[in-house]
Amino acid sequence: MIRTAVLRVVALVVVLSLLGCGSLLGRGDWDPFRSADERQLLVVVNNQHDRDVNVTITGPGQRSRLGFVPSRSFETYRVTWSRYQEARFVIEPTGGRRHTTGGLSVGPGDRIELVVVNPVQRSFVRR
Repeated sequence: MIRTAVLRVVALVVVLSLLGCGSLLGRGDWDPFRSADERQLLVVVNNQHDRDVNVTITGPGQRSRLGFVPSRSFETYRVTWSRYQEARFVIEPTGGRRHTTGGLSVGPGDRIELVVVNPVQRSFVRR
């Protein structure tokens, strides 16, 4: 009887500790002392293509539409990005075929640039 009670208390302490760390909630990397800029990814989209493009950034379990970038111009975006993970970009030229870039491992506070070129399949991402 006492042994069972002790095991229950130990199990409760372990569960509460894990919840406190955020491990079970998927927020184990959250840091309340990070500024908003340190929790974001700075993305510059440099559209050198002949057509306007719509751009979306994707990561594991994450998808954010960045927006519309006119031909031969650039736009800057801030995306909430809480941990280091692979990012890919979906580029959709108006009246053209969609293209998804290769992945690049990025984390909060990083600055990356997506360069959209003609043909769109040669577009690339760099730091």
